[in-house]
Amino acid sequence: MKCPTDVLPTLRCNQILDAAEHLIETQGVVSFKFSQLAKEVGCSTGTLYKFFERKEDVLVCLFLRSATSNHLPIFIDSHPDLTAQEKVLLPILLTFETIKRSKSFFTLRSVSVNTMVWQLASDEKVGRFKKRINAFWEWFTVSLHEAVDNGELDATPLQVKELVQGIAFYLTGCLTQFESELIAPKYLSNRRETCYRHLSNLMAQYRWNKPLNQALFDSLEAKTIQFFDKHYRKHMTCAACSELACTQESNEKHSSPLQRLAG
Repeated sequence: MKCPTDVLPTLRCNQILDAAEHLIETQGVVSFKFSQLAKEVGCSTGTLYKFFERKEDVLVCLFLRSATSNHLPIFIDSHPDLTAQEKVLLPILLTFETIKRSKSFFTLRSVSVNTMVWQLASDEKVGRFKKRINAFWEWFTVSLHEAVDNGELDATPLQVKELVQGIAFYLTGCLTQFESELIAPKYLSNRRETCYRHLSNLMAQYRWNKPLNQALFDSLEAKTIQFFDKHYRKHMTCAACSELACTQESNEKHSSPLQRLAG
């Protein structure tokens, strides 16, 4: 099922997704039902089916409009002087900041990537979802190759691939363990210090011209907080999601990976 393009249907779709986000934040994703959503929006379930074929479409769309990748091109435009190393770190800090500001993002992030969920979504939603997930991985890959090309990092293609995997696995592990709130405090130190220390150790396994340090981490974190204070909700809409999808499709056809990185 294709996303709406006209103004009024797009506004209605946003309204439905806002209501779904509220339900998930207040009642959890397990009890989330179409009938509840229709009641929350004040419409019939038939109206919902005009926009979403099934519940899984809603979950995938909620993730897509909240995804960290929505903010990356805008942030880069606002900070054109970022080094390649900072571009590598940016999605990590943006994800941490999104988790702090959204009650539902971690749940959506965890649930949406589960094959039992996304495979049940409609083909159009699955297509967008896969492209967005892979674009997130490509961001790290292209940024690291840029770091190699400009002398910030000395690494082979295999090492770049391994570091991309390490960063993705690091991020998933951090979010899963801290957000679950199941781990006893005696096993974990301060969240921010723990995340920085393990990220620093991961990056230090590779030959960076300037190793990651606390000052760089603090500086980039401050920039992400300032950026989100101004722009956080602005890019979490159906229109912004569709625009990014169109940009991705156009870039895939007409540009190189480094041009895609620039947004």
